[in-house]
Amino acid sequence: MPARFIKNEDGTALVLVAVLMVGLMGCAALVIDVGTMYSTKAKLQKAADAAALAAARKLPNIGAAITTAENYAELNGVEGSEITATTPYDGDAARIEVVCARNVSYTFARVLGFTDIDISARAVAKKYSQWDGEALPFINLDDDYEDVTNENKIVLWEKTSPGDFERIYDYEILYPTDPDRCYFRVDYKHGVKLEKGKDASIKTAIGYVYNQHYPDKPVYVLSLSSAVMNSGQVMLIDGSYRSLSGLKNKDIVHPSQLVLLECTFDSYNDKDMILDLTVLNVYDVANNEFPPDYVSPEGGTSRLVG
Repeated sequence: MPARFIKNEDGTALVLVAVLMVGLMGCAALVIDVGTMYSTKAKLQKAADAAALAAARKLPNIGAAITTAENYAELNGVEGSEITATTPYDGDAARIEVVCARNVSYTFARVLGFTDIDISARAVAKKYSQWDGEALPFINLDDDYEDVTNENKIVLWEKTSPGDFERIYDYEILYPTDPDRCYFRVDYKHGVKLEKGKDASIKTAIGYVYNQHYPDKPVYVLSLSSAVMNSGQVMLIDGSYRSLSGLKNKDIVHPSQLVLLECTFDSYNDKDMILDLTVLNVYDVANNEFPPDYVSPEGGTSRLVG
């Protein structure tokens, strides 16, 4: 009887299983570890974006900007040691760069010889301080804000001439029923149209704004410049002039005649609809001079630029 040579295959399955396990571990590395990388990257980017946007609003105060960046990054799950904030950035004092970096250890990719990876996210934000028209819906026509004997105080919504109560025509009310968010935005770039009469329909909204700002949060209002008031002549949008006391309903004051007053509220008499304010700063908006520390009610004073 011929001898039979039987092939010994003991252990083959174990070898195959081992090879397959390495392959499976590699696939797991791709799915799990790579997924972790992308998830971490997304979280760091979100933190960097938020930190940069918040910090830019504090510029040019370098210390305040860096502290704000660190605080916002930590609120978004980034440790203090994982964040680097740099300002001025690229020679621009209105920009700040925020880098969030984290070392992430691999789990399954270790079987392929990989142990960890450094992941980072970067954001650059710039502060834009240009005033966007947020102001009370009035124009100061008669109180000289440069009169130090009057302690730089002005009164609004008062009668300045027959039928004239310093109201302006072109404005919108944002969030008119929300006491905490309500504010006014005025259109001044094409001149300010005067509105005669005393409109009580905005009294509630004015009260909301007053409560938000009193006693020391700045509020803005347009005004004729001191020079225009003292001249007694106001240039209109068509280039003609009208006497200050002779301004008519729907007259449009030329933008060159205007300044922006940054004020604080002293009082608001809602019965008589009279506002008393103290002027803190004056900005020549006609020549693109805007409040350097302006913060929009919508928070839109900074923008990601890199």
